[in-house]
Amino acid sequence: MTWMKLCQNLLDLTKNPLYADQIEKTTYNALLAALKEDAGQIAKYSPLEGVRSAGEHQCGMHVNCCNSNGPRAFAMIPTAAVLSSNDSLFVNLYGPSTTKASLGKNEISLEQTTAYPEDGDIEIAVNAPRNLEFAVAVRIPAWSKVSRVAVNGESIGDVRPGTYVTVRRRWEPGDKISVNLDMRGRLVELNGYQAIERGPIVLARDSRFDDGFVDEASVIQANADGYVELMPVTEADKPEKMWMVYTAPLVLGTDLEGDFYKPRQIRFCDFASAGNTWDRRIRYRVWLKKTYNVILAPQQ
Repeated sequence: MTWMKLCQNLLDLTKNPLYADQIEKTTYNALLAALKEDAGQIAKYSPLEGVRSAGEHQCGMHVNCCNSNGPRAFAMIPTAAVLSSNDSLFVNLYGPSTTKASLGKNEISLEQTTAYPEDGDIEIAVNAPRNLEFAVAVRIPAWSKVSRVAVNGESIGDVRPGTYVTVRRRWEPGDKISVNLDMRGRLVELNGYQAIERGPIVLARDSRFDDGFVDEASVIQANADGYVELMPVTEADKPEKMWMVYTAPLVLGTDLEGDFYKPRQIRFCDFASAGNTWDRRIRYRVWLKKTYNVILAPQQ
């Protein structure tokens, strides 16, 4: 909550969309992961591997401050979604919503139709008094390397990651902005470990999938550009109380020769869903130890 508030203040002062990226990533991962699946408690800390811990009795208190501050973070989300400045509206957060904002004496309504972040297609209906001229700036996240923006079906050029695309015009009833974001899975590697992100969502293995030891070393298969082919899992094949589930190709274990060196489709869920029952028998993991390939290692 404190990080989100700081980013919101900086976003309001600077109109730098990278702060909105941080608010979004924190919301979908750290904040939602801190919430128990029945919304009964909010924990102070959600580690990137292991088990979830109950919010009560953390910090040695029966009722801790996280159960109070967590709702403040949720209440902050709509206030950061759309900001206004002079004759411009800044669309920072995407999701099915209707936002009303004032520009001078005029009230503007922005209605978003989307399944984001499950997919990257967003349609924004701009409802304003006839022939009113103003600007609508839509955020292109830094992670979205291939993005498209159109107004009433006409493409807008110069769409770059980590910026706003600003559309200034006289708006008419029925005008719509379409945004398409790059939702390909991205491989992240650091210090011999690997993780997968998709859009603003961090993915994790979860022992409820029963498709191998979550702490086992592995090699996530990605193309030369670092993108991982993710396949969505149907609702019928998801464990209960999970939001997003995908399979990704992994080579499991340390035997990298023969039949063992064949990728298997391993299931991942969004970080917020991982271990969300708070059952201590359920283990999850974001950072996966990368198998060290001795055959390809440089000789000393």
